[in-house]
Amino acid sequence: MAYLGRALTSGNYLKLDDISSQFNGSTTTFNLTSGGQTFYPGSAYSILVSLAGIVQEPESAYQINQNQIIFAVAPQASDDFFCVVLGTALGIGVPGEGTVSTTKLQDGSVTPEKLSASASGVGIQSGGVVIGAGVTQLNFIGVGNTFALNGTTVDVSISGNAGAGGTWSSNAVGVHTTKIVGVNTTTIAGAANSEGAIQVTGNVALVDGALLTDQNINTNVFIPSGKNGLLIGPVTVGAGLTVDVASGSVLVVV
Repeated sequence: MAYLGRALTSGNYLKLDDISSQFNGSTTTFNLTSGGQTFYPGSAYSILVSLAGIVQEPESAYQINQNQIIFAVAPQASDDFFCVVLGTALGIGVPGEGTVSTTKLQDGSVTPEKLSASASGVGIQSGGVVIGAGVTQLNFIGVGNTFALNGTTVDVSISGNAGAGGTWSSNAVGVHTTKIVGVNTTTIAGAANSEGAIQVTGNVALVDGALLTDQNINTNVFIPSGKNGLLIGPVTVGAGLTVDVASGSVLVVV
């Protein structure tokens, strides 16, 4: 008998193992297998069952429970049997929340454009003003940066960096640092401030200002070879301190 109606379009069409050798006229429940392996029909309507040459009516002549077929009337030992699987219906719908894992997604299926469109990136603010959205990564350069969670916002405090010359921070009177400062140079000469805490490559010009010098020298001063020094007096050198001038160098006192 041909299958009537629209055929199922997914699943395997196969013939299950013959169970007629188990028929004895009293047993009604039998395990269904395919190639010796347990088989679970989708429902009583997804299989075509023939018993003693007669096609059986689903749910009336037999029922399905998991991998078992249960006949309304026990088959006789002389009855032959075959069962054809017509296919397993496949339902496609919207996956439930939290049911799709990353292993089920194809590589490259989630693009930056999709992330940006769904607003699932990171928003950036500066002083409460939005300056970026949809960003997937933030890279903070340098050391000393701090991060604090404020509700749903992360407050970021970035430590200023003056490049190779030193690290800056601020206080009530401006910027200050304990490092040697280089201007127009990436190389600091000498060590331990022996050639000055501020080192400049090139000319130094004061516009609408004045050059102020301390009247007291409270540290050892060394004028290295190839350099000249200038003192604007009167200057008092602290007790036990020295002003040394390398051979060939000049110290001018005004």
